[in-house]
Amino acid sequence: MPKSPAMGTGVVDSKETGRARRPSVSIVFLVYNRRDELRTSLRQMLFECDYDSDRLDVIVVDNASTDGSAAMVREEFPQVRVIVRDHNSGVSGWNDGFAIATGDYVLAVDDDCYLPGDGLRRAVAAAEDRAADLVSFGITSSQDPEYRFNEMYRTGLLSFWGCAVLIRRDALNAIGGYDPEIFVWANELEFMFRFFDRGFRHLHLPELTAVHMKQIRRPGTPPYLTSKAYRYNARHFAYIAAKLMRRRDAIEALVALMVGHVRDGLREEPTALRALPHCIAGFAHGLRHRDPVVNPEVSRTYRRHFHSFASPWWFSRALHQYLPWSRSGDTTRRAKKYFTDRTRYYPTGAGMLEF
Repeated sequence: MPKSPAMGTGVVDSKETGRARRPSVSIVFLVYNRRDELRTSLRQMLFECDYDSDRLDVIVVDNASTDGSAAMVREEFPQVRVIVRDHNSGVSGWNDGFAIATGDYVLAVDDDCYLPGDGLRRAVAAAEDRAADLVSFGITSSQDPEYRFNEMYRTGLLSFWGCAVLIRRDALNAIGGYDPEIFVWANELEFMFRFFDRGFRHLHLPELTAVHMKQIRRPGTPPYLTSKAYRYNARHFAYIAAKLMRRRDAIEALVALMVGHVRDGLREEPTALRALPHCIAGFAHGLRHRDPVVNPEVSRTYRRHFHSFASPWWFSRALHQYLPWSRSGDTTRRAKKYFTDRTRYYPTGAGMLEF
């Protein structure tokens, strides 16, 4: 299994004897019709970042935008390399930027996201100190600095919020980037299955927060269960289970996913039941691309400890408790216990995981 070197990748700068040069970093943005947000993100990463400018290489992949994003970058940021795709391939468009990245590390960033001024320096230093192959962050909102997207949907050490992630390029090359079968959402989860199966190490730094220019879900907005994201995730979670889990775990995960959709339909929103055919279709698609992980511990860990694959009754009421004559359990308390019992995978502070 490939492992990170025990020591950092920095080399001695011949111009300043005794001073170690920082590892080089390629920053890869993916943009689709967010010209103005991308402008803000580029300004932050190019002009507010305290990382050595001669150790940075910035790439923008334009996913067939129609709002002039590529033209804006060429005109306002001539130091940035631009790749223009002729069609929108979703998150796998990042792979085009990964292919030409030359840095020791690659920072993959959404068009509407950026790290604080000292964020990249701190992330690289932590990766070097801990011999980590991937560093993930807390994700805060540009609208409300106290809001944490990563606490609304917890990924912990088993996945990450893909709007900003630092990956050692050797690990990225070994894994091969994002799966083109996933257009958007859950691509990070599929990536991490293969990441851990190759023996790489994930360092989660929730205290280092990336700023995301993403709309906060407020009371009164349409519920998640009625959204296309819910149906997309139903398909993608099932696809990942069928593609990458060992056989028993894949079957158990499918049952858990389907029961979860039934639970959501009975408990909160009847339209959640529409996700069931998407779940079945995703599982069938995964079987057509089946390539299960070699390490059975990786498969079993995701089945039992990644909450989207967990049996619903492990952290919420069982189905019979939704009957009119049943006394409902305290779902908040059960969910809290689920994560508390799994602090290895969902640490509240900095944490590391490898298999």
